Amino acid sequence: MNILIITIICLYLAFNIVTSKMQTAKEMKSRFIDGQCIIGRIATNAFYSFAWLLKGIKFIIINTVK
Repeated sequence: MNILIITIICLYLAFNIVTSKMQTAKEMKSRFIDGQCIIGRIATNAFYSFAWLLKGIKFIIINTVK
């Protein structure tokens, strides 16, 4: 049972990290928010909340260093 939970968590993190690396914030917005029904918006943004967090941290770090 623990192996299954660890596998699910690792897959969740992997999907979010890959999404954060491969897409810009504008692409994420157009894919996850624009053209979605309210349930779709909630579900996709709940799943990809970690990717949004990574984008926000990257944005803050880049703008702070410059």
